Amino acid sequence: MLAALRESRADEGHKERVKPFVGLFRGHLARVNSITPKMPLVYLWQRWGVGMERIVYLANARLPTEKAHGYQICKMCEAFADLGVKVRLLHPRRHNPLEGKSVFEYYGVRPVFEVQTLPNWDVVPLSRWVPDGWFAPVFFLHAFLWARYAVGKAAREKADLYYTREAPIAFWLVRQGLPTVYEAHVVPKRGQRWLLRLISLHPALRLVVALAGTIKEELVKMGFRRDRVVVIPHGIDLSHFEKVPSRERCRHRLNLPLGRPIIGYIGRFRAVGLEKGIPELINAMKYLPSMNGAEPLLLCVGGPMDAVPAYFDLARRIGVPEHRLRFVDRVPNTEVPCWIRACDVIVLPLSPAYMEKIGAMPLKLFEYMAAGVPILATDLPSIREVLRHGENAWLIPPGDPKALAEGIRHLLENPELARRLAERARGDVQKYTWKHRAETILRLVGNT
Repeated sequence: MLAALRESRADEGHKERVKPFVGLFRGHLARVNSITPKMPLVYLWQRWGVGMERIVYLANARLPTEKAHGYQICKMCEAFADLGVKVRLLHPRRHNPLEGKSVFEYYGVRPVFEVQTLPNWDVVPLSRWVPDGWFAPVFFLHAFLWARYAVGKAAREKADLYYTREAPIAFWLVRQGLPTVYEAHVVPKRGQRWLLRLISLHPALRLVVALAGTIKEELVKMGFRRDRVVVIPHGIDLSHFEKVPSRERCRHRLNLPLGRPIIGYIGRFRAVGLEKGIPELINAMKYLPSMNGAEPLLLCVGGPMDAVPAYFDLARRIGVPEHRLRFVDRVPNTEVPCWIRACDVIVLPLSPAYMEKIGAMPLKLFEYMAAGVPILATDLPSIREVLRHGENAWLIPPGDPKALAEGIRHLLENPELARRLAERARGDVQKYTWKHRAETILRLVGNT
């Protein structure tokens, strides 16, 4: 009993001696919790300079999808994985006409990251019966609730970083105190704007990646710290463009005419309910004369093909012969370089209305630059962040078919100018690789 009493008193003495240190630790922990509630330990490790090991990418998207955002998501996952980071991509189960195809097969990306499909009640089919004014809030509410569920699943991964393009997912990640990078592809509207404002100054939001300077300025106006928002455009996989055959060989392979000047548009014909310039191109063909006895051909590749009857109807109404037009559905990403290389001029005729809704420059712009074909594009603010008139592209006023036709004719009649623009664009695109993009993001996250 005496021995037990002495041991008890010794323990009490030890407790008295360590009490100040316990108080100090609790005080420090309280301060940390007050700043970063529920912050995982890996976040604190990163703050103190420990390397990145695991990234979870959350995407509320149908995968694979024929739209460009699916390809961009998977190329970023591949790029992070190539830097030695273990990457897991989480996305919802949705009705998918591409069912049975993996993202690796469909996009031609290497299987260096994991893909997990999470349960989901797919509300997208409701859009066929529900008016747009009603469906938009239903879709937003569903996205908000699914994001809460997905973040709960993702938190169990104990990742060093969580990455997303969706505002509801970013909101729940940050509210959970998980170290987050939010990639902004558009200027947020309505509910998304409200959610992002709530997390704009939270320390768990490690970085915001804006695809264009115009998007960054809008985010700063919303309350985001300027030094936490960085402009990093899309990337490009230059390996797809290293061994592309000559223009003539590409035309032979794709069964395209060898003796006609080809004006190309490679990309989706429509997006977010808006045209991406095909009607303007058809109108421009009305003003393009034959050159050296050969009629020009407008080649549009990317689909959807259900839009094509309306394009042919437009051509008939304005007097453009059908043999001047050719439309091709979506082709595999690995075949895109050959389709671009087959063209004499490649065109990006986007409208102000489309760019106002999208905000960021399209992914195909960088593919155009890498292919070594002269680029004709509409002169818009976000486009000018990458393209410069008379240096690496020829820019024309938007919404003007006559100016579009004149720009095409100018490049076709001035091959030395066209060659110089194409070479400069190909040199400029070297800094826009997916690897460089991923390296920049991780470096900036490590510095925050």
